Amino acid sequence: MDINWIDWFGYAASLVILVSLTMTSIIKLRWINFVGCILFAMFGLLIKSYPTAIMNIGISFINIFYLYNIYKTKEEFKLIEADTSSPYFKHFIEVNKKDIEKQINEVELQKQNKGLYMLRNNNIAGILLGEKNEEGTFFIKVDFVTSQYRDYKLGNYFYNEHTEYLESNGINKLITIATEQSHKVYLKKVGFREIEENKFMKEYN
Repeated sequence: MDINWIDWFGYAASLVILVSLTMTSIIKLRWINFVGCILFAMFGLLIKSYPTAIMNIGISFINIFYLYNIYKTKEEFKLIEADTSSPYFKHFIEVNKKDIEKQINEVELQKQNKGLYMLRNNNIAGILLGEKNEEGTFFIKVDFVTSQYRDYKLGNYFYNEHTEYLESNGINKLITIATEQSHKVYLKKVGFREIEENKFMKEYN
């Protein structure tokens, strides 16, 4: 039996909804699911399946409701010193080791003795590891955020909107190395520029 364009439209709408459920970021999940629901509601109207259309329109409104609440909620961010010898820190590294080692190899990781937890709404969302020299340059060895918080908010907050921690510690320049494409995209999004191949910098006046 031939498949007409309406059937293909339905398959495409189903695929969008399926893709939304693979998102680790709740914001991405809600937005993509919203688009999928609108498409599937249109499909329901095309095939005159009104219960399908009404249900998906309802789900799209639910997505908008939750997105509105997410965007209007004032989030809290904070940097706190991390004891790199503590059992929790070692546990955090071990759990996220595969992703962290995309930024730093295991040998170099073991040498790091100063770190910071990045908190978001009192939840540990990621870590910063690095070294600061006398000129005020902070060499970032690890800037890792867990998958559910990878929406650039942490980077924008600490690197752009609220640089109090950097200023109070005499930091006027950030330098880091990125070899993975997704990490490079992240750095550019939060204001770093590539000064050499795989080497990124951000300066503060």
